[in-house]
Amino acid sequence: MRKQEQKLLGRITVDRKIVEMFRDGKTASNIVSQLTKGKGYVIKIRDLAEQYGYIEKISDEPKIFRTTAKEIPPYPIALFPIIDLRKDRTVETDAILEPHKNWVIERLNFGWSPQTIFEEIPISIPRSNFYRYLERHHLQADRLLRSSPEIIHAPGECLQVDWAKLFDIKLPSGKRKTIWVFIGVLGHSRFAQVRVVEKCNFETTMTVLQSMLQDLGGVPRKITSDNPKVFVNLASKYEPELNARFERFASHYGFTIEALPPSDPKKKGKVERSVQFVRRLFESFPQEEYSLEKAQAHIDKKLEIANQRKHGSHGRKPVEVFNESEKSILKPLPASVYEIETIIFTNIRKDGYVRFLNKYYRVEIKLAGQDVTVIGDKDKVSIFCGGKLLEVYEKITDDFQTQAIKPHYKESYEKIISNHAHYIKQAETIGANVARFVQIILGRGEGFVDTRVVWGLLTLNKKYRNDDIDKACLSALELSSVNLKTVRMLLELAPIKKRENENFETTGGKFARPMSEYKNHLRLVDGTP
Repeated sequence: MRKQEQKLLGRITVDRKIVEMFRDGKTASNIVSQLTKGKGYVIKIRDLAEQYGYIEKISDEPKIFRTTAKEIPPYPIALFPIIDLRKDRTVETDAILEPHKNWVIERLNFGWSPQTIFEEIPISIPRSNFYRYLERHHLQADRLLRSSPEIIHAPGECLQVDWAKLFDIKLPSGKRKTIWVFIGVLGHSRFAQVRVVEKCNFETTMTVLQSMLQDLGGVPRKITSDNPKVFVNLASKYEPELNARFERFASHYGFTIEALPPSDPKKKGKVERSVQFVRRLFESFPQEEYSLEKAQAHIDKKLEIANQRKHGSHGRKPVEVFNESEKSILKPLPASVYEIETIIFTNIRKDGYVRFLNKYYRVEIKLAGQDVTVIGDKDKVSIFCGGKLLEVYEKITDDFQTQAIKPHYKESYEKIISNHAHYIKQAETIGANVARFVQIILGRGEGFVDTRVVWGLLTLNKKYRNDDIDKACLSALELSSVNLKTVRMLLELAPIKKRENENFETTGGKFARPMSEYKNHLRLVDGTP
């Protein structure tokens, strides 16, 4: 009960006793001696009682009064109006605050609460005197009544979190940008933390939540929130569908996720009540000078003071309760810091590739069509199917690379494309100098440009002898002119015979048949022996 109400009830009680004693026929002197009240006050109440008809005088000397037909109203109804003459009395506070009255009114019009104005006013004055000044001059807004259920948490049991819009700022481009705060309140000690952010996406939420846990030095048994998309995919009154990425985060830190039923914010009332408090702390922040660093420094300074003030619920300082009975109860932090992950649900394409962030990773092609879960961080991409790990790849970070495949998933033709050894091996069947010539060409690292030259060189054996090609390559090497044009020129100029003018077998490709076999076929058709 407020002190003012207690004093009022005490005064009503004394006035009733004085009137009742006058109604019993007692004199003012008797009443003064019994109630230890001043005679002037007793006479004042006697005159009021006579004026309102509760007593009537029956003798002048001594003055004796008796009861009347008017009944005394039941307690605690006052017998007559009580006037507080102090409100009409000029006090020292008015003289001190009068030069700042316009400043106070201006901030009230801006929407500042009386608490913020008192904290920012540039003079030293008792808080109660300031609030009485606002009440005397009818400057204080009516208080909002609220009723919420009591929430009791054991030490280290719960961290309640919530997003809240802070204010909008105007960018140089003319567009408006919303600034948010992420608030966390420990259920037992009421120790509060706040992070100012410009985005509400998953990465930002996990970063600031991780920062809060690091500052606490431990992990509570559960984290309670409502149903934003960063936490819950589908809200439910009974069993919500949690965001898989948030579940991975909770698994890493070892806490339980408590996603509340929809439209039931009272179940996390400790953090809900902090939203208006945090907004009030920003009333004195100059929004025109906004920067993320300045806003965070402002709230850090305000919360440092707020956590050292006695809380209205348990009457103790939150920081003291946290250090004494809650900090040691928290679970220890994991050895490694959580890395923000991306999780997608997709399937395996017909060619055995899995798409993840517009990049493709190969798995066993016989699993084509199967549903998979892909989890990626900044370094690794893990592919799961049916609860089993299929493959782990290094994440593709090159903008110009789109596919990743491990050697054991490559087809035979894919291995040839990525390995130039087969070119050198085929060149060795023609001659050692040809192989050396090919090695030098491939050493340029020009990709398809080099392979075209190599194929042009290797197909010369369709017209020329292997020995002649080898000699031409040797001459080109001695002339330091390693190109196909030089080799062809040397073959044309040399006094050698072309293969097409000679009667010999050519060594074709892998599936080519020797000419003698075709000649035998012709003999069988013509019937010649």
